[in-house]
Amino acid sequence: MTNNPTAPPSRKKKNKTNPPPSPPSFSSIPDDVIVNILARFSKSHYPSLCLVSKNFYSILSSPDIYFARSLIGNTDARLYVCLWLPDPSSGPHNSWFTLGYPQGQLSLVPVKVLSSSYSPADRLNSTTVAVHSEIYHIGGSKDKRTRAVRVLDCRSHTWRRAPHLKVARKRARSYLLDDKIYVLGGCTETEETIGWGEVFDLKTQTWKPLPKPPSHDDYVNGAVFGGRLYVFTIDNSKKYAYDPKEERWVHEAGFVGLGRINRPWCVRGSVIFAELGGKYMWYDPRYGMWSLIQGLNHVYERRCSNYRTIQLVNHGGKLLIIWDEWHRRQREHKRVWCAVVSFEKPLNSSNMWGMVERCNVVLGSVHKSYKLSSCLSVLV
Repeated sequence: MTNNPTAPPSRKKKNKTNPPPSPPSFSSIPDDVIVNILARFSKSHYPSLCLVSKNFYSILSSPDIYFARSLIGNTDARLYVCLWLPDPSSGPHNSWFTLGYPQGQLSLVPVKVLSSSYSPADRLNSTTVAVHSEIYHIGGSKDKRTRAVRVLDCRSHTWRRAPHLKVARKRARSYLLDDKIYVLGGCTETEETIGWGEVFDLKTQTWKPLPKPPSHDDYVNGAVFGGRLYVFTIDNSKKYAYDPKEERWVHEAGFVGLGRINRPWCVRGSVIFAELGGKYMWYDPRYGMWSLIQGLNHVYERRCSNYRTIQLVNHGGKLLIIWDEWHRRQREHKRVWCAVVSFEKPLNSSNMWGMVERCNVVLGSVHKSYKLSSCLSVLV
């Protein structure tokens, strides 16, 4: 009898299952694709997106994101403010801010502008003009004339040098029209006959002289309307328009009822906004009269009796009203306010209705001797 060993029970082999594939992550996506995606977001979301990863922060801080935004036409109006601030320890200096909306409130957010050999000196009230995503800082101020031109790139917050003016200037005025910068005044009396104004062609990067209008008056105000540059005397009694196509000044008989403007003002399309008699008014050359902007009671209620309007800005079609007032607790300091106003103006109507979207303090405390050096709406 043969002893057959008992065969061990057979074990069923378990089929090994592969773990499910991990979902794709942004780290596996090429940077150029991420740039294209992030460029389609509003810039207001960038502070939150920077917290996602170091790669996001690096991309959103690079010039590539702004170049991509400009290619697809996704640019936002961003207000840049430069304040001249006193400093007992290091002396007065310029500080840059942007108008932000943290937690739904308007606020002036400090901007770190990188210093370099191209950085302009801290000159107060050198003329500045916004050109797309850049700010041109032209000439000198106070007692110093200069031919220097510096450009702040608001995408990378870096300075670069631009071709010098032909004539040294201080406290000039500058305007943008058809991709050309017009700089008026600010030179000596002996230079006015040949160098009263200059025109900078952004395409060729060259300056050429602009003659003074055919009169001996002093032109203190200017504005761009309908493809022309207009200049006005102090009482607006004389007006000339420069036609860039014909390259000549022509006497302007329009703007009836404009009168003298000695308070902050700005232009939106074919309308002038200004503060007159403590109220915010608008002027359209078609009607030839100043009219009250309706719907701003909330702004008037927030202003104190010691307020001072320091700037009106056309910000992407909306009106920004910026004013300051004495601080209630700090006697040597002031507070800065800002109101954002959008408009509803029916066709063929002589009424202008404003809607106050936001109105609050944007700078809680600043020394009373501060100065507003620049305040411009830039596309970034």
